Amino acid sequence: MKRIKISCIPLITAIILLPVSFPEIYLGEVEIKIKRGKNLSDIANLLAESRIIEDRYGFRVLGALSRKSSMLSYGWYELELYQNPRLVINMLSKGQRMTIRITIPEGLTMDGTLNLLAKKSDINIEKMDSLIQDKDFIISLGLNVNSLEGYLFPDTYIFYKSEDPEKVIRKMVYNLSSILKPGSRIRINSMRFDSKEILTIASLIEKEAMVDREKPIIASVIYNRLKKGMKLQIDATVLYALGYSKGRVYFKDLKVNSPYNTYIHKGLPPGPIANPGYQSILAATHPGRTDYFYYVATGKGDHIFTKTFKEHKTAKFKIRRNR
Repeated sequence: MKRIKISCIPLITAIILLPVSFPEIYLGEVEIKIKRGKNLSDIANLLAESRIIEDRYGFRVLGALSRKSSMLSYGWYELELYQNPRLVINMLSKGQRMTIRITIPEGLTMDGTLNLLAKKSDINIEKMDSLIQDKDFIISLGLNVNSLEGYLFPDTYIFYKSEDPEKVIRKMVYNLSSILKPGSRIRINSMRFDSKEILTIASLIEKEAMVDREKPIIASVIYNRLKKGMKLQIDATVLYALGYSKGRVYFKDLKVNSPYNTYIHKGLPPGPIANPGYQSILAATHPGRTDYFYYVATGKGDHIFTKTFKEHKTAKFKIRRNR
């Protein structure tokens, strides 16, 4: 009977070549920012210093072999510590950057919107501020206005954390355009207004109304006064002219020399004084039908509306007495 010799070497080789899967160990995540213009070597160094990869040289070789070294996108990324280098290369080449969810409240001015974005994101605010005053850029949006005050539509947006300012503006303006078409003309009773004037009226409503149900009524007061040739005498325009907000407008404030001061100048101010929301735009295009020419805040979140100046004075006296 022959003995069969079994070599252990092929058996060991076979065992080594068998696919073995090891459980991935999650070590946590880190946020990094890849700045615009950084090359593969710069990025490899940053990843190694941030403990996302171990071998910066190997990462550079992998980037060159995969032909993705020129496709790596700048911006903020959330990556795992000591992550698989191939996964990192894929994420950077596909631009799988961090996103943020930002709610822009209704009634913010242009400056207020920029300040909020500066706090919540890494968007280049200086560039954005420059663009919203740039005539050529504004024309590229299909608008014929001097600035984008009133055109940055308040809504909840999802942006990349370091989104391009131009894309941020376009998204906000196009969002508004879906509601109010640029250059359109709207007939209100016997009067006709272009989209800029409607947006201006909507901004006045936004700053004056405290509750949505009163917006169509405030709109009716504005249109009634415009039709009769009365000064609008809206406190919010005085505050905009002053350039800062405060709880109460005093008599001396009403004399501020500005085309936005509707206590001095008849008609509408030169443009919007804030970024109005949907309900205010809706009220501007669909005002209530009333005979009101006056209103006064009660201090409780609503207004008393009146037809005559005498009734208006009585309402103001009543509110002061109750206080």
